Formats: sequence, structure tokens, C-alpha cells
Amino acid sequence: MNGFSLWRYEMRAAAKRPAPLFLSIILPLVILGLVFLVLQGFVEEGREPVEAAVVDEDDTFQTNALINQLSAEERLSQALNLIPMDEEQAEAAFENGELAGVMTIPEGFTASLMNGENDPIDVMTSADDPLDATMLEVLLDSGANYISASQSAVNTVYDLHIRDLPQDERSSRLQETIITYTLFALDRGDLFSEETVTTGASIGWEKHAYLAALITFLFLFLVMYQMLDGKKADGSMVMRWRMVDVTFVHWTVVKQLKWGLMTLAVLELLVWVVGRTDAAFTSSLTLHLSLLFTAVWVSAFAGFLYSMQVPPGLRFLFFFVVTIVGLLSAGAWVPSLYLPEWLSVEWSPYQLTYDGLRAGMLDEDERGHLFGLALWGVGLTSLSILIALGKEKRDAYISILTSE
Repeated sequence: MNGFSLWRYEMRAAAKRPAPLFLSIILPLVILGLVFLVLQGFVEEGREPVEAAVVDEDDTFQTNALINQLSAEERLSQALNLIPMDEEQAEAAFENGELAGVMTIPEGFTASLMNGENDPIDVMTSADDPLDATMLEVLLDSGANYISASQSAVNTVYDLHIRDLPQDERSSRLQETIITYTLFALDRGDLFSEETVTTGASIGWEKHAYLAALITFLFLFLVMYQMLDGKKADGSMVMRWRMVDVTFVHWTVVKQLKWGLMTLAVLELLVWVVGRTDAAFTSSLTLHLSLLFTAVWVSAFAGFLYSMQVPPGLRFLFFFVVTIVGLLSAGAWVPSLYLPEWLSVEWSPYQLTYDGLRAGMLDEDERGHLFGLALWGVGLTSLSILIALGKEKRDAYISILTSE
């Protein structure tokens, strides 16, 4: 009953003094807005095409026509700048970090094409620049699909028509067909799909951005709210509550419940807002359990810091630093593809939180993360209560621990 009285007191205080809750919502929005503007300006200013060298060791009419067509393609030229070089120039520029990759057309490529074979074009990319390297691979894979389509057309025309022509006419007609269908394939539609390329971010870059913003806002909200709302009560207030047997244990539990309720409400609101976009979550029992267990463990972590009687400023700093490291290791900002393996920790509560939200966005019936989130919530809650009980025992306020 005493704990319930403290709970009502805390909730009335939150309603009468909404400034902590208001600031905890507004400040993360302002921070995310500023980050968005900075990143948008950086992307627009730095939107330069990926530079790659093309080494044509075959040097035939067909390979020259292919390179010219690729270089002149409007959409491709916006993303990729192919620079003709010889082998030595390309190797030197690549080693100096001036190129994202080198594409080498091997000698005999045209002959193999005429014979119905497909000798591969060698592509070398830089591991030091994974973003540009990945982009180059995607672009060249897309181009390879068109070339394969043109090769199929060439083989069909050869089997049905050219093979029966006289020998002196066959070669010229085959060359004409190769050029016609290759250029037609490259020019028959968009070289790139208009859909988001999912290479690098397993859920697609757009959904990854929404998820990153959501999870970042969530933790910024609680990091700020537990600092603004978790100030230590003055001595007279504490003594008045002790007169009705309200101890530090009650304060710790009630604060955690309050923060958990607010976090859950914010999470549900964020999911609803994102649901109005193209990156909508699929409502399910698993999703809402993920939100509940996430709210439990993050509020339990805040309650643990509160039970340690860490000053609000230091509590904010510690929570903030741990959150930065946790979200980075979980791949919430930079996809885990670009992170070292040692940084990823599967049992991290931040990783489990990201996995749960990701599963909800992709409509995957994955429930393995639920046990981990619940375990973190129960563990941190138990630890904070034990620490609060220890403090009460030292202060000799809890009779059950101090009596004979």
C-alpha cells in the first residue's frame, strides 16, 4: 500500500511538472533533426560517382563499343566513372587509393563472345573503401545481367540464322548482331533497379534508416528522462515518506516502473508513427512483446544506476556512453557488414533490441530475442533491488534485516 501511495505521488508529479517529459521528447527530436540535416548536406555535397579504371586488354571494336556505351549511359554515369587506363596506370592509381576498383577485359574476350562462351571480366575492388567497393560490385553485377541477356540473344540469332550463311558473310553478320544486341540490352531500360538495393543493410537502406532513427530516439529519450526525473528527493521529503515506511527500495522500484511505462508508451507511439511510412511494422504479439521486454530492460538499467545513487549528471554520462557503444555494436547505425566481428555481441541487450525491431519490420516470426530481453530485464531489476536493500540495511531502516 505504501508503494502504491508513492506511485500515485510520482504520477501526479509527472502530470503537474511535465517539463522533464517534454524536454526528453523535444531534445532527441532536435538532435535527430540536426543530424539529418548534416548528413543530408554531406550526402548531397559528396555525391560523386565511384571512380573505377577499365583496362581493355582485348582492344577490339566490340570492347570499345561496350566501354563507350557504359560510359555514355546517363544513369550509370551518375554513379560510376569508368576511366580507360593501361595496366600499369590502373595498378598505380589503385594502390594510391584513387580508385574504388579496376575492371579488366581479358584478351580474347571478343573471340569468346563470338564462340558463344563468356570469359569473365576481372574486377578488383578495395577493401579499404567498402562502401564504394560494394557500389561498384552492384553496378557491375547489374551490367553483367544485361550482357548475359544480350549473349543469349546472340546465340539464338546465330543458331537460327547466321550459322547457315556463307563463311565470308557469317563473321560480319555475327559482329553486327553482337553489337546490336549488346547495346540494345544496355539501352533497353534502366541499368539499375529503382528499388532500394539491400546490399550492405539486410533490411534495405530506407528501412534501416527508419529503424536507426527509432532506436536512437528511444534511448536518447530514456537517457534524458531518467536524468531529469531521477533527481534525489530532499531530506525532509525522504523523512516524511519514511514515517509511512516508504524506503529507498520503494523509490527504486517505483522509479523503474514509471520509466518503463513511459518508455513503453514512447515505443508504441514510435512504431505507430513509422507504420504510417513505407517501412511499416507488422503488428503481432511477438512485436508487442518485444516492445514490452525492451521497455523492461532499459528501465531496469536506469533503475540499476538509480539504485547505485549515482548523481544524475554522471548517470546520464554513463548511460549515454554505454548506449553509444551498444547501438554501434548492434549495427543500428552502421550495418554489421562494415563492422569488425569482435565488435558484434549477440547476447548484448542492444543487439537483441535491434533484432526484435528488425524482425517486426520484416514480418519475421523470430522469438529467440524475447528470452534474452526478458532475462536482461529480470536480472537488472533483481540487481537494483538487491543494491537498494543493501543500502537500507546499512542505514538500518529495514527492520526485517536488522532485527534479531
